[in-house]
Amino acid sequence: MFKKIGIAVLAVVAGMFILRSTHLGAYARTAWHKVRTTVKHEVPIEFQLDTIRQEVAELMPDMRKNIGLVAAETVAVQRLREEVVTIHEKLDGELEHVRGWRDALDNATATVSYGGRSYSVERAKELLARKVGACERCKTELRAKEDLLEAREKGLDAERDKLATMKAQKEQYEVQIAQMEAELKSLRLAQARSSFQLDDSRLSRIKGMIEDVRNQMKTKVVEAEMVAAFNDEPAPVSKPAQSKADVIKAANDLLGEAPKTKLADKK
Repeated sequence: MFKKIGIAVLAVVAGMFILRSTHLGAYARTAWHKVRTTVKHEVPIEFQLDTIRQEVAELMPDMRKNIGLVAAETVAVQRLREEVVTIHEKLDGELEHVRGWRDALDNATATVSYGGRSYSVERAKELLARKVGACERCKTELRAKEDLLEAREKGLDAERDKLATMKAQKEQYEVQIAQMEAELKSLRLAQARSSFQLDDSRLSRIKGMIEDVRNQMKTKVVEAEMVAAFNDEPAPVSKPAQSKADVIKAANDLLGEAPKTKLADKK
């Protein structure tokens, strides 16, 4: 069994090698291309236009889906923008505290007074260092948020541009399809006019009947000529026309009567 499987695999590999390394592969690809082209040309243009119109109509669900994504991203960017504003305000407040602690510590001798309270110099230095560290972290966070906000705003603008492009292309496709349908109607009308033929079947039938009669007449003439040519009987001898006296005599002979004289007729 494994031997048969191995032989089949080798046959497939050999066939693929032959197709790739010989002209047979080019022939096969050319034949497949011709088949696809032929099948495509057999599809009515009306059906192809309907298919394109359906594809264009399917752009609306895609656009709605993208609109939903853009709307969600718009809300997220707006929230991120608010976060940046909040962090910025927080950083401004912390910087004010750093500035106040710095001035108080710089002017202090034994104790530091700030915010209505007194602190030792060491405690003031510790609090100031802590405020400075917090401000540095806030700055880093603010920079990251601003970079993220800028990137997401650019992406959002790109998606909005894509939606506008899709909308414009959809409208352009609809116009093109309408124009092509109008052109196709004109084409079909021209094809119908060019393929229109007058129904001359009756004229053709009369012409055929005349030809049949003419042929029959010609046949009769030829037939008469052939009969005259091949007939062995002597031609009948035409008799001379009889006179009035001959006809009367023949009638008297038949009746057994003597001919009447002109004198008797007078009496």
